[in-house]
Amino acid sequence: MSTGKHDYLVQVPIKSSALQAWASNRGAHIAHLKPYILDGTIVFGGPTLAAHPKSSEDTIEVRTSVLLFQASTEDEVRGIVEKNPFVDAGVWDMEKLVIAPFMCGVRTAM
Repeated sequence: MSTGKHDYLVQVPIKSSALQAWASNRGAHIAHLKPYILDGTIVFGGPTLAAHPKSSEDTIEVRTSVLLFQASTEDEVRGIVEKNPFVDAGVWDMEKLVIAPFMCGVRTAM
């Protein structure tokens, strides 16, 4: 049994009724993630979109938050996700949270 870190792909839907809460809590969400980004626990993250905006004036409609974690266990990932400000703000549909073991076949530096 490996004791190293593994990749976990996290997908959590953003409630369609919570788009304003998503925008107003995004700063707190990013602040929560920052230490995990800096220590390498979070490799990438961002929302899926209904469509790419055609201009800078277009409203962005977010659908699902997607994050890639490097962690020892799924429970470690779940603990970080559950403490995210988007949970308390009612942005994420936690009943549909997916934390999937993931094996990255190709990875480049960002």
